[in-house]
Amino acid sequence: MFEITENDINLIVDDSKVGYILYEEKEDCLVGTYIYVIPEEREKGYSSLLIERFVELSKERNKLIVPTCPVIKGYIEAKYSEILK
Repeated sequence: MFEITENDINLIVDDSKVGYILYEEKEDCLVGTYIYVIPEEREKGYSSLLIERFVELSKERNKLIVPTCPVIKGYIEAKYSEILK
């Protein structure tokens, strides 16, 4: 399950927050600044789930993405280059 706030997307699994993406919403884009998954939950695909939800959010809000985090940038460049600003 995802919880979306003004500046982050949280991934909740079994009632525990396992990771999040921090972002800033600008007039014409979403700036993806940081992604984190707790160490014991890594290698389970949670980073991909978070980035996919971030991409969905940008489409819902009709905004391009400016990824400043290298992990977010690499993933989006490989799969969704058309939504990069």
